[in-house]
Amino acid sequence: MFIYYYLSLTGHKLLSYYYGMKNYSRAETIELVFSGTNYFQLLETIIEQCRTVLHLQTYIFETDTTGLRIIEALKHASKKGVKVYLLVDAFGSNSFSKKVSAELKACGIHFRKFSPLFSTENIYFGRRLHYKVVVADRRTALIGGINIADKYNESTKTDPWLDYAVLTKGSACEYLHGLCEKTFHKQKKNLLFNTESKTPVQNQEGSKLLRFRLNDFIKGSNEIHQGYKEALISATHNVTIIASYFLPGHGFRKLLANASARGVKIRIILAGQSDVYSVRLAGNYLYDFLLRNNIQLYEWTNSVLHGKAMLVDDQWATIGSYNLNFLSHYISVELNAEIRDKAFIRTFTDHLDNIINSSCNAVDLKNHARKINPFNKFLMWLAYIFFRTLMNLTVNRKRKRR
Repeated sequence: MFIYYYLSLTGHKLLSYYYGMKNYSRAETIELVFSGTNYFQLLETIIEQCRTVLHLQTYIFETDTTGLRIIEALKHASKKGVKVYLLVDAFGSNSFSKKVSAELKACGIHFRKFSPLFSTENIYFGRRLHYKVVVADRRTALIGGINIADKYNESTKTDPWLDYAVLTKGSACEYLHGLCEKTFHKQKKNLLFNTESKTPVQNQEGSKLLRFRLNDFIKGSNEIHQGYKEALISATHNVTIIASYFLPGHGFRKLLANASARGVKIRIILAGQSDVYSVRLAGNYLYDFLLRNNIQLYEWTNSVLHGKAMLVDDQWATIGSYNLNFLSHYISVELNAEIRDKAFIRTFTDHLDNIINSSCNAVDLKNHARKINPFNKFLMWLAYIFFRTLMNLTVNRKRKRR
């Protein structure tokens, strides 16, 4: 196990058995889904309409009002004869009680926690199941960044945390079913390549194309991060990023600066309020660099920002669970959808334009400098150095600056 871990960190690919889809697949449906009632009503409908087998895998599953509603829907599906598999992360869902677990199993639901403290999975030093996906009957899927908890749902007191998912239908969902099955049963053999077309699909006007990409650095997979980089390198006109817990490394920041220098218009929507203040503080340390490279910054202020996505040249998008920071890059298991569908991207772009104009504060060099006194600047630097040091210790080697 330790040899496996060492080889993974040093870049060996021989031991990699987590792969995303190499080729794009044509989907019947690709729709943008928002946190709040839009997501949870759709999730309940998918569970209710499922007839044979359903996988739900998520980082956080709270047993609050929202969580209990989903649990009841899962129980009802199981009683109808649907094979229900539920996998939650042991750390993210640590409040998931033994009583609820027992109730699920009594209803015939296959349930387990990913990487409990005393397990062979936990040997990988903090590796967490961070993605959020549901797959029904191998033909319908929801993937994104939305956990199951009240804070992502509508509330009379506060707006839901801002986040997104993708609804898709069609044969591409076979891959997600295989991934969930593989992960739930801890299967080592890679059979996922059998679920996708070996022939690349041509990008045609109006076609709905997508592929699913994985990041699991410990197991040798770095696809989502590579997708972000390649999209930035090829960008020619515009890039819009929405990013929670934003703390990219030197290499990614250089790519942003290079794209801006080529004349690419770059907008980044960041958290005006965050549930992890130290990460926001460290991210603020990067504002000066970003603004001096003519990158437009906006802060969402209505609620906690939890979304993670990037849109490039009105032709390509990535959306899912992947954060632009070292935890997503090096530690967690992440899943994104890469999409080539102009209608989807137009809808998403219009939405982001709307929230920038109506619910975000623009950040520029003058007002940023006005708000930063020497003590605040020191705190931002300290938070940034803390997370950079933590990254180096976690990864067990320093990253070379690119």
